[in-house]
Amino acid sequence: MENNSMLTIEDGIIRIPFLVKGKLIIPPQIDRKQIEMAFGYSDTDTSYVKLTGAQVIREPLIDRKNMKYTEDYIYQLMPEIPAEALIENDIDKLADALYSLPVDEILDYLDKILDYLCKNRKLVSQAAGLYGKTSEYPDTMLDKWFASMTEILNRKAARRMIDAELSYNDKPGSDFLNGWVKVEGETACIRAMPTRQLHITAGNVPEVPIISALRAVLTKSAAVIKLPGGAIIPGALVAIATHEAAPDHPLTQNLSLVYWHGGDENIENILFAPGAFDRIIVWGGPAAIAAVQSKTPFTKTISLNPRYGVSLIGSEAFSGKLQDTVDRALTDVLAYNQKACISSLLHYVEGTEEQANEYAVALQQALKRYGDKTPNFTSPEASGQVKRMKRGRYANAKWYLNYDNEAFVSGAVVISGEFDILDHPTSQLVVVRPVAKLDDALKYIHQNVSTVGVYPKERRLELKDRILARGVSSVLPLGQCERVFAGMPHDGMMILNQLVDWKVG
Repeated sequence: MENNSMLTIEDGIIRIPFLVKGKLIIPPQIDRKQIEMAFGYSDTDTSYVKLTGAQVIREPLIDRKNMKYTEDYIYQLMPEIPAEALIENDIDKLADALYSLPVDEILDYLDKILDYLCKNRKLVSQAAGLYGKTSEYPDTMLDKWFASMTEILNRKAARRMIDAELSYNDKPGSDFLNGWVKVEGETACIRAMPTRQLHITAGNVPEVPIISALRAVLTKSAAVIKLPGGAIIPGALVAIATHEAAPDHPLTQNLSLVYWHGGDENIENILFAPGAFDRIIVWGGPAAIAAVQSKTPFTKTISLNPRYGVSLIGSEAFSGKLQDTVDRALTDVLAYNQKACISSLLHYVEGTEEQANEYAVALQQALKRYGDKTPNFTSPEASGQVKRMKRGRYANAKWYLNYDNEAFVSGAVVISGEFDILDHPTSQLVVVRPVAKLDDALKYIHQNVSTVGVYPKERRLELKDRILARGVSSVLPLGQCERVFAGMPHDGMMILNQLVDWKVG
Protein backbone atom coordinates (compact mmCIF):
# COMPACT_ATOMS: atom_id res chain seq x y z
CA MET A 1 0.00 0.00 0.00
CA GLU A 2 1.33 3.42 -0.93
CA ASN A 3 -0.11 5.15 2.13
CA ASN A 4 3.19 6.77 2.98
CA SER A 5 2.79 9.09 -0.02
CA MET A 6 -0.91 9.80 0.55
CA LEU A 7 -2.07 13.02 2.20
CA THR A 8 1.44 14.43 1.96
CA ILE A 9 2.58 17.52 0.12
CA GLU A 10 5.47 17.74 -2.29
CA ASP A 11 6.17 20.69 -4.56
CA GLY A 12 2.75 22.11 -3.68
CA ILE A 13 0.91 18.92 -4.71
CA ILE A 14 -1.24 16.95 -2.25
CA ARG A 15 -1.80 13.37 -3.39
CA ILE A 16 -5.32 12.33 -2.41
CA PRO A 17 -6.68 8.76 -2.45
CA PHE A 18 -10.31 7.75 -2.87
CA LEU A 19 -12.16 4.77 -1.50
CA VAL A 20 -14.18 2.87 -4.12
CA LYS A 21 -16.13 -0.08 -2.72
CA GLY A 22 -13.41 -0.84 -0.21
CA LYS A 23 -10.46 -0.35 -2.54
CA LEU A 24 -8.11 2.57 -2.03
CA ILE A 25 -7.51 4.21 -5.40
CA ILE A 26 -4.46 6.47 -5.67
CA PRO A 27 -3.77 9.17 -8.28
CA PRO A 28 -1.15 8.68 -10.99
CA GLN A 29 2.28 10.26 -10.73
CA ILE A 30 2.02 13.73 -12.28
CA ASP A 31 4.49 16.53 -11.59
CA ARG A 32 3.84 20.21 -11.02
CA LYS A 33 5.05 21.22 -14.48
CA GLN A 34 2.40 19.03 -16.11
CA ILE A 35 -0.29 20.43 -13.82
CA GLU A 36 0.71 24.05 -14.38
CA MET A 37 0.74 23.51 -18.13
CA ALA A 38 -2.82 22.17 -17.93
CA PHE A 39 -3.97 25.22 -15.99
CA GLY A 40 -1.92 27.45 -18.26
CA TYR A 41 -4.18 26.54 -21.16
CA SER A 42 -7.26 27.41 -19.10
CA ASP A 43 -8.92 30.61 -18.00
CA THR A 44 -7.15 32.34 -15.10
CA ASP A 45 -10.19 31.75 -12.87
CA THR A 46 -10.17 28.00 -13.55
CA SER A 47 -9.83 25.94 -10.38
CA TYR A 48 -10.31 22.44 -11.85
CA VAL A 49 -8.77 20.47 -14.70
CA LYS A 50 -8.69 16.88 -15.89
CA LEU A 51 -5.52 15.06 -16.90
CA THR A 52 -5.05 11.48 -18.08
CA GLY A 53 -6.50 9.33 -15.31
CA ALA A 54 -6.50 12.24 -12.88
CA GLN A 55 -8.28 15.39 -11.79
CA VAL A 56 -6.80 18.43 -10.07
CA ILE A 57 -8.21 21.22 -7.94
CA ARG A 58 -6.19 24.42 -7.62
CA GLU A 59 -6.63 26.65 -4.56
CA PRO A 60 -4.74 29.73 -3.36
CA LEU A 61 -2.36 29.11 -0.46
CA ILE A 62 -3.29 30.98 2.73
CA ASP A 63 -0.64 32.40 5.08
CA ARG A 64 -1.86 31.06 8.43
CA LYS A 65 -0.16 33.84 10.41
CA ASN A 66 -2.04 36.73 8.87
CA MET A 67 -4.86 34.71 7.22
CA LYS A 68 -4.34 36.22 3.79
CA TYR A 69 -3.78 34.74 0.36
CA THR A 70 -0.22 34.33 -0.81
CA GLU A 71 0.73 34.34 -4.49
CA ASP A 72 1.18 30.56 -4.56
CA TYR A 73 -1.22 27.68 -5.15
CA ILE A 74 -1.88 24.27 -3.66
CA TYR A 75 -2.88 21.48 -6.03
CA GLN A 76 -5.03 18.55 -4.90
CA LEU A 77 -4.21 15.64 -7.21
CA MET A 78 -6.91 12.96 -7.28
CA PRO A 79 -7.67 9.84 -9.32
CA GLU A 80 -10.44 9.88 -11.90
CA ILE A 81 -13.21 7.39 -11.13
CA PRO A 82 -15.65 6.02 -13.75
CA ALA A 83 -19.28 6.35 -12.70
CA GLU A 84 -20.02 2.68 -13.41
CA ALA A 85 -17.54 1.63 -10.71
CA LEU A 86 -19.66 3.32 -8.04
CA ILE A 87 -23.02 1.63 -8.61
CA GLU A 88 -23.95 -1.63 -6.88
CA ASN A 89 -26.33 -3.80 -8.88
CA ASP A 90 -25.93 -7.10 -6.99
CA ILE A 91 -28.94 -6.75 -4.72
CA ASP A 92 -28.78 -10.35 -3.46
CA LYS A 93 -25.22 -9.77 -2.26
CA LEU A 94 -26.37 -6.71 -0.32
CA ALA A 95 -29.31 -8.56 1.22
CA ASP A 96 -27.18 -11.53 2.30
CA ALA A 97 -24.20 -9.64 3.70
CA LEU A 98 -24.38 -5.88 4.35
CA TYR A 99 -28.11 -5.64 5.07
CA SER A 100 -28.00 -8.55 7.52
CA LEU A 101 -25.31 -7.08 9.81
CA PRO A 102 -26.41 -6.74 13.45
CA VAL A 103 -26.28 -3.28 14.98
CA ASP A 104 -23.58 -4.33 17.44
CA GLU A 105 -21.30 -5.12 14.50
CA ILE A 106 -21.88 -1.62 13.10
CA LEU A 107 -20.81 -0.17 16.44
CA ASP A 108 -17.78 -2.47 16.55
CA TYR A 109 -16.86 -1.17 13.10
CA LEU A 110 -16.94 2.44 14.36
CA ASP A 111 -14.71 1.39 17.26
CA LYS A 112 -12.16 0.05 14.76
CA ILE A 113 -12.15 3.27 12.77
CA LEU A 114 -11.83 5.40 15.89
CA ASP A 115 -9.09 3.17 17.28
CA TYR A 116 -7.13 3.52 14.04
CA LEU A 117 -7.40 7.32 14.12
CA CYS A 118 -6.35 7.44 17.79
CA LYS A 119 -3.31 5.27 17.08
CA ASN A 120 -2.38 7.31 14.01
CA ARG A 121 -2.56 10.83 15.36
CA LYS A 122 0.32 11.83 13.10
CA LEU A 123 -1.85 11.12 10.06
CA VAL A 124 -4.74 13.06 11.58
CA SER A 125 -2.46 16.00 12.38
CA GLN A 126 -1.01 15.79 8.88
CA ALA A 127 -4.48 15.95 7.34
CA ALA A 128 -5.42 18.91 9.53
CA GLY A 129 -2.28 20.75 8.47
CA LEU A 130 -2.90 20.12 4.78
CA TYR A 131 -6.55 21.14 5.06
CA GLY A 132 -5.47 24.34 6.79
CA LYS A 133 -3.27 25.42 3.90
CA THR A 134 -6.31 26.54 1.92
CA SER A 135 -9.02 26.66 4.60
CA GLU A 136 -10.65 29.93 5.60
CA TYR A 137 -11.23 28.65 9.13
CA PRO A 138 -8.88 29.74 11.94
CA ASP A 139 -6.50 27.21 13.48
CA THR A 140 -8.48 27.12 16.73
CA MET A 141 -11.55 25.85 14.88
CA LEU A 142 -9.60 23.33 12.82
CA ASP A 143 -7.92 21.94 15.93
CA LYS A 144 -11.30 21.65 17.62
CA TRP A 145 -12.87 19.95 14.61
CA PHE A 146 -10.23 17.27 14.09
CA ALA A 147 -10.32 16.53 17.82
CA SER A 148 -14.11 16.24 17.63
CA MET A 149 -13.90 13.25 15.28
CA THR A 150 -13.86 11.11 18.42
CA GLU A 151 -17.33 12.46 19.21
CA ILE A 152 -18.65 11.92 15.67
CA LEU A 153 -17.58 8.25 15.76
CA ASN A 154 -18.57 7.67 19.38
CA ARG A 155 -20.20 4.27 19.92
CA LYS A 156 -22.75 5.44 22.51
CA ALA A 157 -23.77 8.44 20.42
CA ALA A 158 -24.19 6.20 17.36
CA ARG A 159 -26.44 3.83 19.30
CA ARG A 160 -28.55 6.77 20.48
CA MET A 161 -28.91 8.00 16.91
CA ILE A 162 -30.13 4.63 15.68
CA ASP A 163 -32.49 4.04 18.59
CA ALA A 164 -33.95 7.55 18.49
CA GLU A 165 -34.25 8.14 14.76
CA LEU A 166 -35.54 4.69 13.82
CA SER A 167 -37.80 4.06 16.78
CA TYR A 168 -41.36 2.90 16.18
CA ASN A 169 -44.24 1.86 18.39
CA ASP A 170 -42.21 2.36 21.61
CA LYS A 171 -39.44 0.06 20.36
CA PRO A 172 -35.84 1.26 19.81
CA GLY A 173 -34.56 1.69 16.29
CA SER A 174 -31.92 -1.00 16.77
CA ASP A 175 -34.67 -3.64 16.78
CA PHE A 176 -35.92 -2.60 13.34
CA LEU A 177 -32.44 -2.26 11.87
CA ASN A 178 -31.49 -5.71 13.16
CA GLY A 179 -34.37 -7.40 11.36
CA TRP A 180 -38.09 -8.07 11.41
CA VAL A 181 -40.18 -6.90 14.37
CA LYS A 182 -43.71 -8.14 14.89
CA VAL A 183 -46.34 -5.44 15.25
CA GLU A 184 -48.44 -5.96 18.35
CA GLY A 185 -51.86 -7.35 17.48
CA GLU A 186 -50.89 -7.98 13.83
CA THR A 187 -49.52 -10.94 11.93
CA ALA A 188 -47.26 -8.70 9.86
CA CYS A 189 -43.73 -7.57 10.77
CA ILE A 190 -41.89 -4.31 10.11
CA ARG A 191 -38.27 -3.78 9.21
CA ALA A 192 -36.03 -0.76 8.53
CA MET A 193 -34.36 -1.95 5.32
CA PRO A 194 -31.01 -0.39 4.26
CA THR A 195 -30.80 1.37 0.91
CA ARG A 196 -28.30 2.29 -1.79
CA GLN A 197 -27.42 5.93 -1.14
CA LEU A 198 -25.72 8.75 -3.05
CA HIS A 199 -24.71 11.69 -0.86
CA ILE A 200 -23.89 14.97 -2.63
CA THR A 201 -22.22 16.92 0.17
CA ALA A 202 -21.38 20.59 0.74
CA GLY A 203 -17.99 21.97 1.72
CA ASN A 204 -18.96 24.93 3.88
CA VAL A 205 -18.46 22.79 7.01
CA PRO A 206 -15.71 20.12 7.12
CA GLU A 207 -17.87 17.67 9.07
CA VAL A 208 -20.49 17.33 6.33
CA PRO A 209 -18.89 14.50 4.30
CA ILE A 210 -18.02 12.59 7.47
CA ILE A 211 -21.50 12.99 8.92
CA SER A 212 -22.89 11.75 5.60
CA ALA A 213 -20.61 8.69 5.69
CA LEU A 214 -21.64 8.03 9.30
CA ARG A 215 -25.34 8.13 8.40
CA ALA A 216 -24.76 5.64 5.60
CA VAL A 217 -22.82 3.32 7.93
CA LEU A 218 -25.45 3.55 10.69
CA THR A 219 -28.16 2.50 8.23
CA LYS A 220 -26.01 -0.38 6.88
CA SER A 221 -26.31 1.09 3.42
CA ALA A 222 -24.23 0.79 0.27
CA ALA A 223 -23.19 4.40 -0.20
CA VAL A 224 -21.28 6.80 -2.40
CA ILE A 225 -20.18 10.02 -0.71
CA LYS A 226 -19.32 12.80 -3.17
CA LEU A 227 -16.71 14.83 -1.35
CA PRO A 228 -17.13 18.60 -1.72
CA GLY A 229 -14.39 20.75 -3.18
CA GLY A 230 -14.01 22.50 0.17
CA ALA A 231 -13.56 19.35 2.29
CA ILE A 232 -11.88 16.68 0.20
CA ILE A 233 -9.00 16.14 2.64
CA PRO A 234 -11.22 15.26 5.65
CA GLY A 235 -13.04 12.77 3.43
CA ALA A 236 -9.77 11.28 2.20
CA LEU A 237 -8.70 10.82 5.82
CA VAL A 238 -11.82 8.73 6.44
CA ALA A 239 -11.13 6.78 3.24
CA ILE A 240 -7.68 5.80 4.50
CA ALA A 241 -8.94 5.02 8.01
CA THR A 242 -11.74 2.71 6.85
CA HIS A 243 -9.46 0.90 4.41
CA GLU A 244 -6.68 0.39 6.94
CA ALA A 245 -8.85 -0.39 9.96
CA ALA A 246 -11.34 -2.80 8.38
CA PRO A 247 -10.56 -3.48 4.69
CA ASP A 248 -12.64 -6.66 4.42
CA HIS A 249 -15.64 -5.49 6.41
CA PRO A 250 -18.94 -5.35 4.44
CA LEU A 251 -19.36 -1.70 5.43
CA THR A 252 -15.98 -0.77 3.93
CA GLN A 253 -16.60 -2.98 0.90
CA ASN A 254 -19.79 -1.05 0.16
CA LEU A 255 -18.54 2.47 0.84
CA SER A 256 -17.09 4.93 -1.67
CA LEU A 257 -15.66 8.38 -0.94
CA VAL A 258 -14.84 10.18 -4.20
CA TYR A 259 -14.89 13.52 -5.98
CA TRP A 260 -15.99 14.64 -9.41
CA HIS A 261 -16.59 18.12 -10.71
CA GLY A 262 -20.21 19.07 -10.13
CA GLY A 263 -22.24 19.09 -13.32
CA ASP A 264 -20.06 16.53 -15.13
CA GLU A 265 -22.75 14.86 -17.23
CA ASN A 266 -20.52 11.89 -18.10
CA ILE A 267 -20.75 10.91 -14.44
CA GLU A 268 -24.03 12.40 -13.25
CA ASN A 269 -26.17 11.08 -16.11
CA ILE A 270 -25.19 7.59 -14.96
CA LEU A 271 -25.39 8.12 -11.20
CA PHE A 272 -28.67 10.05 -11.37
CA ALA A 273 -30.37 7.54 -13.64
CA PRO A 274 -33.50 5.80 -12.26
CA GLY A 275 -32.58 2.65 -10.37
CA ALA A 276 -28.93 3.54 -9.79
CA PHE A 277 -29.64 4.49 -6.15
CA ASP A 278 -32.58 4.26 -3.76
CA ARG A 279 -31.82 7.57 -2.05
CA ILE A 280 -30.04 10.75 -3.10
CA ILE A 281 -29.16 13.19 -0.35
CA VAL A 282 -28.01 16.61 -1.51
CA TRP A 283 -26.55 19.53 0.47
CA GLY A 284 -25.54 22.87 -0.98
CA GLY A 285 -26.63 26.13 -2.47
CA PRO A 286 -29.91 26.75 -4.32
CA ALA A 287 -28.40 26.20 -7.78
CA ALA A 288 -26.70 22.93 -6.82
CA ILE A 289 -29.81 21.50 -5.20
CA ALA A 290 -32.09 22.58 -8.05
CA ALA A 291 -29.70 21.00 -10.56
CA VAL A 292 -29.75 17.65 -8.77
CA GLN A 293 -33.51 17.68 -8.24
CA SER A 294 -34.10 18.37 -11.94
CA LYS A 295 -32.10 15.26 -12.87
CA THR A 296 -33.54 12.85 -10.28
CA PRO A 297 -37.35 12.97 -10.67
CA PHE A 298 -37.77 9.22 -10.15
CA THR A 299 -35.43 8.73 -7.17
CA LYS A 300 -36.35 9.74 -3.63
CA THR A 301 -34.24 12.84 -3.07
CA ILE A 302 -33.66 14.38 0.35
CA SER A 303 -32.64 18.04 0.12
CA LEU A 304 -30.80 19.79 2.93
CA ASN A 305 -31.35 23.32 1.72
CA PRO A 306 -29.17 26.39 2.34
CA ARG A 307 -30.37 28.18 5.47
CA TYR A 308 -29.07 30.65 8.01
CA GLY A 309 -29.36 31.69 11.65
CA VAL A 310 -31.02 34.67 13.31
CA SER A 311 -30.80 36.18 16.80
CA LEU A 312 -33.60 37.91 18.71
CA ILE A 313 -32.39 40.31 21.40
CA GLY A 314 -34.96 41.37 23.98
CA SER A 315 -34.99 44.81 25.57
CA GLU A 316 -33.82 43.18 28.82
CA ALA A 317 -30.29 43.32 27.36
CA PHE A 318 -30.23 47.06 28.01
CA SER A 319 -30.84 46.69 31.74
CA GLY A 320 -27.17 46.34 32.64
CA LYS A 321 -26.71 43.08 30.70
CA LEU A 322 -25.52 44.33 27.32
CA GLN A 323 -22.00 42.89 27.52
CA ASP A 324 -23.24 39.50 28.64
CA THR A 325 -25.77 39.49 25.80
CA VAL A 326 -23.15 40.43 23.22
CA ASP A 327 -20.78 37.74 24.47
CA ARG A 328 -23.52 35.14 24.03
CA ALA A 329 -24.45 36.48 20.60
CA LEU A 330 -20.82 36.38 19.49
CA THR A 331 -20.72 32.61 19.96
CA ASP A 332 -23.56 32.16 17.48
CA VAL A 333 -22.04 34.66 15.04
CA LEU A 334 -18.65 32.95 15.01
CA ALA A 335 -20.03 29.45 14.45
CA TYR A 336 -18.07 28.22 11.42
CA ASN A 337 -17.15 31.79 10.54
CA GLN A 338 -20.78 32.43 9.47
CA LYS A 339 -20.59 29.69 6.82
CA ALA A 340 -22.89 27.12 8.50
CA CYS A 341 -26.68 27.06 8.38
CA ILE A 342 -26.77 27.68 12.14
CA SER A 343 -24.51 30.75 11.99
CA SER A 344 -26.26 33.95 13.04
CA LEU A 345 -26.33 36.60 10.30
CA LEU A 346 -29.18 38.89 11.37
CA HIS A 347 -29.93 40.25 14.85
CA TYR A 348 -33.31 41.80 15.60
CA VAL A 349 -32.91 44.11 18.57
CA GLU A 350 -35.94 45.15 20.59
CA GLY A 351 -35.57 48.85 21.34
CA THR A 352 -34.91 52.23 19.81
CA GLU A 353 -32.57 52.87 16.92
CA GLU A 354 -30.12 54.37 19.41
CA GLN A 355 -30.14 51.13 21.40
CA ALA A 356 -29.63 49.12 18.22
CA ASN A 357 -26.57 51.25 17.48
CA GLU A 358 -25.31 50.76 21.03
CA TYR A 359 -25.66 47.01 20.59
CA ALA A 360 -23.88 47.12 17.20
CA VAL A 361 -20.94 49.06 18.64
CA ALA A 362 -20.58 46.55 21.49
CA LEU A 363 -20.69 43.72 18.96
CA GLN A 364 -18.09 45.42 16.78
CA GLN A 365 -15.75 45.74 19.76
CA ALA A 366 -16.30 42.10 20.73
CA LEU A 367 -15.49 41.00 17.19
CA LYS A 368 -12.32 43.10 17.25
CA ARG A 369 -11.16 41.53 20.52
CA TYR A 370 -11.72 38.10 19.05
CA GLY A 371 -9.97 39.02 15.80
CA ASP A 372 -6.94 40.40 17.64
CA LYS A 373 -6.43 36.95 19.16
CA THR A 374 -7.64 34.88 16.22
CA PRO A 375 -7.08 36.49 12.82
CA ASN A 376 -10.03 36.09 10.48
CA PHE A 377 -9.74 35.23 6.80
CA THR A 378 -11.85 37.50 4.63
CA SER A 379 -12.08 36.53 0.99
CA PRO A 380 -11.70 39.19 -1.71
CA GLU A 381 -15.30 38.41 -2.72
CA ALA A 382 -16.58 39.15 0.80
CA SER A 383 -14.56 42.38 1.03
CA GLY A 384 -15.90 43.45 -2.34
CA GLN A 385 -19.46 42.70 -1.26
CA VAL A 386 -19.11 44.88 1.86
CA LYS A 387 -17.86 47.75 -0.32
CA ARG A 388 -20.80 47.36 -2.68
CA MET A 389 -23.24 47.32 0.22
CA LYS A 390 -21.75 50.52 1.71
CA ARG A 391 -21.79 52.35 -1.61
CA GLY A 392 -25.11 51.01 -2.86
CA ARG A 393 -28.50 50.22 -1.41
CA TYR A 394 -27.27 50.29 2.22
CA ALA A 395 -25.30 53.54 1.96
CA ASN A 396 -27.54 55.20 4.57
CA ALA A 397 -27.06 52.42 7.13
CA LYS A 398 -24.89 52.87 10.22
CA TRP A 399 -21.66 50.96 9.70
CA TYR A 400 -19.39 49.84 12.56
CA LEU A 401 -16.55 47.92 10.94
CA ASN A 402 -13.11 46.66 11.89
CA TYR A 403 -10.29 46.95 9.36
CA ASP A 404 -6.78 45.61 8.86
CA ASN A 405 -5.20 48.62 7.17
CA GLU A 406 -7.95 49.25 4.59
CA ALA A 407 -9.23 45.67 4.36
CA PHE A 408 -12.56 44.74 5.98
CA VAL A 409 -12.22 42.19 8.80
CA SER A 410 -15.47 42.14 10.78
CA GLY A 411 -18.18 44.34 12.21
CA ALA A 412 -21.86 45.25 12.39
CA VAL A 413 -24.26 47.38 10.41
CA VAL A 414 -27.58 48.81 11.59
CA ILE A 415 -30.20 48.73 8.85
CA SER A 416 -33.62 50.15 9.63
CA GLY A 417 -35.22 49.24 6.31
CA GLU A 418 -35.50 45.98 4.40
CA PHE A 419 -32.49 43.70 3.99
CA ASP A 420 -31.97 41.05 1.31
CA ILE A 421 -30.23 38.03 2.85
CA LEU A 422 -28.60 37.28 -0.52
CA ASP A 423 -26.56 40.47 -0.05
CA HIS A 424 -24.89 39.10 3.10
CA PRO A 425 -21.14 38.37 2.64
CA THR A 426 -21.17 35.62 5.35
CA SER A 427 -17.85 36.75 6.77
CA GLN A 428 -18.17 38.04 10.34
CA LEU A 429 -20.61 40.80 9.48
CA VAL A 430 -23.72 41.13 11.63
CA VAL A 431 -26.78 42.91 10.27
CA VAL A 432 -28.62 44.57 13.16
CA ARG A 433 -32.24 45.59 12.71
CA PRO A 434 -34.17 47.50 15.39
CA VAL A 435 -37.76 46.45 16.14
CA ALA A 436 -40.25 48.01 18.54
CA LYS A 437 -41.02 44.58 19.98
CA LEU A 438 -39.75 41.08 19.22
CA ASP A 439 -43.14 40.12 17.82
CA ASP A 440 -42.43 42.52 14.95
CA ALA A 441 -39.45 40.38 13.92
CA LEU A 442 -41.66 37.34 13.32
CA LYS A 443 -42.69 38.58 9.88
CA TYR A 444 -39.05 38.13 8.82
CA ILE A 445 -38.89 34.55 10.07
CA HIS A 446 -39.55 31.77 7.54
CA GLN A 447 -38.45 28.30 6.45
CA ASN A 448 -35.09 29.53 5.14
CA VAL A 449 -34.13 30.34 8.72
CA SER A 450 -32.60 27.27 10.32
CA THR A 451 -31.97 28.40 13.89
CA VAL A 452 -33.05 31.27 16.10
CA GLY A 453 -31.18 32.21 19.27
CA VAL A 454 -33.24 34.22 21.75
CA TYR A 455 -32.29 36.37 24.76
CA PRO A 456 -33.42 36.22 27.52
CA LYS A 457 -34.67 32.69 28.18
CA GLU A 458 -38.13 33.85 29.27
CA ARG A 459 -38.70 35.44 25.89
CA ARG A 460 -37.55 32.26 24.16
CA LEU A 461 -40.14 30.19 25.98
CA GLU A 462 -42.77 32.80 25.16
CA LEU A 463 -41.99 32.93 21.44
CA LYS A 464 -40.62 29.54 20.46
CA ASP A 465 -43.83 27.89 19.27
CA ARG A 466 -44.75 30.88 17.10
CA ILE A 467 -41.22 30.95 15.64
CA LEU A 468 -41.14 27.22 14.96
CA ALA A 469 -44.55 27.35 13.29
CA ARG A 470 -42.95 29.55 10.61
CA GLY A 471 -40.64 26.76 9.43
CA VAL A 472 -37.63 27.27 11.71
CA SER A 473 -35.99 24.03 12.90
CA SER A 474 -34.49 25.11 16.25
CA VAL A 475 -35.13 27.86 18.78
CA LEU A 476 -32.35 27.85 21.37
CA PRO A 477 -30.94 30.13 24.06
CA LEU A 478 -28.68 32.82 22.64
CA GLY A 479 -25.12 31.51 22.51
CA GLN A 480 -26.12 27.86 22.25
CA CYS A 481 -27.13 27.54 18.61
CA GLU A 482 -24.11 25.35 17.81
CA ARG A 483 -25.28 22.75 20.33
CA VAL A 484 -25.94 19.27 18.95
CA PHE A 485 -26.87 15.93 20.47
CA ALA A 486 -27.16 12.40 19.14
CA GLY A 487 -30.47 11.70 17.47
CA MET A 488 -31.54 15.31 17.10
CA PRO A 489 -33.64 16.34 14.09
CA HIS A 490 -31.92 17.95 11.09
CA ASP A 491 -33.90 20.40 8.97
CA GLY A 492 -37.08 19.14 10.61
CA MET A 493 -36.35 15.50 9.78
CA MET A 494 -35.04 12.41 11.50
CA ILE A 495 -32.52 11.78 8.75
CA LEU A 496 -31.84 8.11 9.44
CA ASN A 497 -35.58 7.52 9.22
CA GLN A 498 -35.52 9.00 5.72
CA LEU A 499 -32.55 6.91 4.60
CA VAL A 500 -34.11 3.48 5.19
CA ASP A 501 -37.06 1.81 3.50
CA TRP A 502 -39.74 0.82 5.98
CA LYS A 503 -40.91 -2.63 4.91
CA VAL A 504 -43.89 -4.79 5.88
CA GLY A 505 -43.53 -8.55 5.54
